[in-house]
Amino acid sequence: MNRLKAFVEKYYSSSEIRQSSPTIVLELNHIKFDLVPATADWLGVLQIPSKSGGWMSTNPNDFNATLEAKNKEHRSLIKPTIRLFKYWNAKSGFPFESFEMEKWVCGLQFWWLTSQKDYFFAVIDNLSTSSSYSQWVNNEITRAKNIVANVRQYEKDDMPATAENEIKKLFRL
Repeated sequence: MNRLKAFVEKYYSSSEIRQSSPTIVLELNHIKFDLVPATADWLGVLQIPSKSGGWMSTNPNDFNATLEAKNKEHRSLIKPTIRLFKYWNAKSGFPFESFEMEKWVCGLQFWWLTSQKDYFFAVIDNLSTSSSYSQWVNNEITRAKNIVANVRQYEKDDMPATAENEIKKLFRL
């Protein structure tokens, strides 16, 4: 941690830097980087801090391979769906952690979907409120689900301009 902190203070002293154990958060022009201390064991396996205070093994490229395979399997519609979901997440005040969202989307099943809209709506459809979430997170989920339902109804009623205006609400445009 000390080496990470010294690094960011030396090279990014004019940026916002804060410690968020076990990471150092570096913010550059509204982009946040979580710098995680890591070490390699004697076999070369990367180790990062665990929640229990010890070290755990990690392979940072594992998920990337999963994401690439899922994206290829779905005609390159997964990555743009994740980008839309991340944009919604940002506009909604970040109710979810970015990496966890990506893993969750990759675990979803997308049957018989053909368009980017269908994929994104399927992600929203799969969101669920939970008693473990704060009220504002549950409110954001409910709001998104209601907007998607309204869009579908407007499209069914042959009201594309109204549907477009409704979808803009989802992204607070």
